[in-house]
Amino acid sequence: MNILIILASFNGVKHIKQQIDSILSQEDVNIDLKIFDDGSSDGTVELISSIFTSERIQIIQNENPTGSSAKNFFQALQQIEEVCFEKYNYIAFADQDDIWLPNKLKEAGIILDTQEADLYMSNLILWQEKSNQKSIVNKAFSQKKYDYLFEGGSAGCTYVLSTKFAIKLKEIIKNTDYLYWKFFSHDWFIYFIARSNNLKVAIDKRAFILYRIHETNIHGQLNTLSIFAIKERLKLIANGWYYHHAKGFISLLPLNSKEVKIYKWYTENYITRLYVLFRYNFSLMRSTKKAFQFFLVSLIPLKNNN
Repeated sequence: MNILIILASFNGVKHIKQQIDSILSQEDVNIDLKIFDDGSSDGTVELISSIFTSERIQIIQNENPTGSSAKNFFQALQQIEEVCFEKYNYIAFADQDDIWLPNKLKEAGIILDTQEADLYMSNLILWQEKSNQKSIVNKAFSQKKYDYLFEGGSAGCTYVLSTKFAIKLKEIIKNTDYLYWKFFSHDWFIYFIARSNNLKVAIDKRAFILYRIHETNIHGQLNTLSIFAIKERLKLIANGWYYHHAKGFISLLPLNSKEVKIYKWYTENYITRLYVLFRYNFSLMRSTKKAFQFFLVSLIPLKNNN
């Protein structure tokens, strides 16, 4: 089984060696690793170049930094030629500061093969580096009819894509104006594209990633149950997290589809938003607990829609 791994790096000198070691230690798969560096200034590129000399590893330095890991991943997809993708059975994404268990890719490939799926995702192990505490982040809830409209599938670092889906995603990205998409989330976008195009998504209840939480990992800290995480999530929602994603995703849906109507009702005004919440309620989120949370946070007035 041949798998291409795309790793987005930026000032990751403290942790990236451990991650690359764990990637190179994957069992029973043939891997190539392409590292797209977004303008690191801490010696990340120099460290990788000096330690890892395998032909399986290629470092690409972005001429113009994208400014975010999400945009870095998508720029990477754009830069890799379709003929390159066709050399591999699957394409996987990697963050620079996690640690992969040795059987992550093998198990993902088995599930993709047996279920004939185009997108694999899984639970992950939240690892508080400072305290060394570990806990499972559960993402493996049953799919609901419209869940992809308001949430992603799992952390993008768990995603493994079929080659067919990677090529399709590359084409869609080329025609999508995501550079100025406020709060753009690549893992939500990928899940949205898979579900809205009726591709099969496989969700693994197991976890094969140590998802490292450290002081500079702001996005990762939003997955914790801390006061900081709650405040930051509420701040995002008040500033239009759902509003801006709805506006962006509408352009990727058939004009007269039910999904477009749901988005328009949700973003039009307070009354129509309440209609969506009461009319579609538990079909919008996979987790019942999260459905209740979504209902409550959707009652928060937006600060602005700009």
